[in-house]
Amino acid sequence: MEAAWARRIGFMAVAARQFTLSAFGLGLAFVILGCTAHRLPSTVETTLANMAKDVVIPIEAERRKNPLPDSDEVIRQGQQIFIQSCALCHGADGHGRTVLGRNMYPPAMDMTSPHVQHWSDAELFWIVQNGVRLTGMPSWKSSISESDTWKLAHFIHNLPRLDATAPLARPAQAPTAAKPEADLIKYGKTLYRQEGCFMCHQLDGEGGKVGPDLTLEGTRGRTSEWLIGHFKDPPAYTPGSIMPPFKNLTDEQLQALAVFLQKQKGEQR
Repeated sequence: MEAAWARRIGFMAVAARQFTLSAFGLGLAFVILGCTAHRLPSTVETTLANMAKDVVIPIEAERRKNPLPDSDEVIRQGQQIFIQSCALCHGADGHGRTVLGRNMYPPAMDMTSPHVQHWSDAELFWIVQNGVRLTGMPSWKSSISESDTWKLAHFIHNLPRLDATAPLARPAQAPTAAKPEADLIKYGKTLYRQEGCFMCHQLDGEGGKVGPDLTLEGTRGRTSEWLIGHFKDPPAYTPGSIMPPFKNLTDEQLQALAVFLQKQKGEQR
């Protein structure tokens, strides 16, 4: 008898989800003819986009448990992954106030909002791994491991209590004293990879093309002070920049990254 009731309840849950998906599809079809990417989304469109994230998550995925502890170390690691992979759209503080995030259609979600925070770790895991069609949220399955995705889930759920004005978690290998230039260059190269700069910038023919090519950055005559200021507040130095601020790095780390970029003059290495 109990097994029959369990099967009936499961069937009812699937049927309810299918009905919701059908209603969502009809609503989307109703508004899509009037959708243009150069206008702010209407309330109906925004609601449908948010519904999309809710209804696509399989019931089986919702039952999964985060295998990692909600510890400071796991949150710190999740924070680094967020900065590298998510901050371009959602902002380093998770509020989605980046130029790219605001101009997405619909805009990138505020990760501290109640709508996001009501999702379980398992639901966040599924969204990050699989993405959501029609919302601009891609699948990260090929570039973010399952373990790192669980770390991201812990970090996202801790975002509301983090002070957005304070420096974010710092890498464990941050230098604590002045280093010779050779060490700064080496550490700057590590930071360049660690902070995901290569995802948007090319260096010696490798990397993305969202931002400027940095192969000849050292020939542009920019001082360390200028570069560090740009790292902290990109739009203030380059109007219209979509680069997220490096709030998670110390001044010493920013100095190492600046020295590394100043040495990029196109020489073969």
